[in-house]
Amino acid sequence: MLLATGCDEDFLPLVTSFVKEAALCHGLGRDEAMGLTLAGEEIFVHLCRTAKPGREPVEIRCGSGGYYVQAEFSFTAEDLDLRAFNLTTSIALDDDAELEGMGLVIASRLVDRFQLSFEQARHVRLSLVQEKSYPLHEEDSPPVCPPLSRVSIRPPSPEEVKLIARQARHCYLGHYLSDFFKYPGKLVDMLAAGEYQGLAAIGPAGEVGGAILWNWAGRRTVECFGPYVFTEDSDSVMAESLVEGCIGAIARTHAVGLINTRPTPQLPEQHFERLGTLKASTEDGASMTVHAWFRLMREDEGCAVWVHEDLQEFVQRECRRLVLPREIRRAQNAGENLPAHSVISVQSDRLQGRAVLRPMWPGSDCEANIEKHVHLMRQEGIPNLFFMMDLGQAWQADFTSGLLHHGFTPCLLLPYAGEADVILLQLSESGS
Repeated sequence: MLLATGCDEDFLPLVTSFVKEAALCHGLGRDEAMGLTLAGEEIFVHLCRTAKPGREPVEIRCGSGGYYVQAEFSFTAEDLDLRAFNLTTSIALDDDAELEGMGLVIASRLVDRFQLSFEQARHVRLSLVQEKSYPLHEEDSPPVCPPLSRVSIRPPSPEEVKLIARQARHCYLGHYLSDFFKYPGKLVDMLAAGEYQGLAAIGPAGEVGGAILWNWAGRRTVECFGPYVFTEDSDSVMAESLVEGCIGAIARTHAVGLINTRPTPQLPEQHFERLGTLKASTEDGASMTVHAWFRLMREDEGCAVWVHEDLQEFVQRECRRLVLPREIRRAQNAGENLPAHSVISVQSDRLQGRAVLRPMWPGSDCEANIEKHVHLMRQEGIPNLFFMMDLGQAWQADFTSGLLHHGFTPCLLLPYAGEADVILLQLSESGS
């Protein structure tokens, strides 16, 4: 669904009606649809009030991702200040200048997440994502699956998907799982929409003995989760069959690589090579080392990456070790003008005690913005804090100095997990 309209508040009723009706048509409940509508209203009003004469029309697209609805605003920006989208932003009610950004603060809090991207000529895309509401998984004990003499590997039915979510919660600690396992209906919709794919190991009588899931982590890399084994014994043959089924399905796509950054103990390591290690704090406060894995699916024809000089040695070493053909270019600020305020998004996973920060918008306050986000995550008791930097976006290198200064260290190079490779940095326990 697409609406193109002039940047004038006279069109506000049209914009709000369009977003609301699109959200309801795509399956959001009335409360969720109203949240997305109000966020869209605040965005449009802000654009109208900051617009200069002759601004091009604003385009609004609404679409469904199965378990969410997305409203995307496409417009040309002039000196746009988007700092209100930082989770750390607060507004001084006695400051008229700050009150002008109140609408953006409200919009950012009304939706589940957002995405910012910009192109040449200051063309900006701002996507607001509102997820559907799902009931929590009931904490009952699913039937224990006995050892299976044989299994068939196939995509699970919707009812089997819900059983997989229950069994995974019963058999695995939180740091092996993602938040969506708490919402079986959400997992059903994620697979039905194609955003995630999965295979199940089904026994002779229809028993669900195990599963594996995967989705696209970038344009040319797939990330898999699991394998999850639900039988009374830890069946390595079943786990290997699930991984081989996953590899076979991905081999029929254009994917160059397959990664697994949160493997279960049943992962057959012989199918992968070591990508690196992470530290994870578990529910009981203990610290464990997590090995991440990588498999090359087809010939890597190479690409160019933009790297800050302080991370150049790390990237060169990892490219040599993983045999990744890369043209490594040094990214550095040459005194060009930057927006005053950067934007960082936060994706939290409470089940894993994990939060991932991603740069959304460049700015001259990168280091201060990082410090504020680290402080907030520490206050909220999130022990596992990461930052993802896309080496296909040269401007993201400006965050490097602030990250290293505040205790982040590079731990993984994820091939093609973004526009190009992605560096995953982790905050040390002693970091700010």
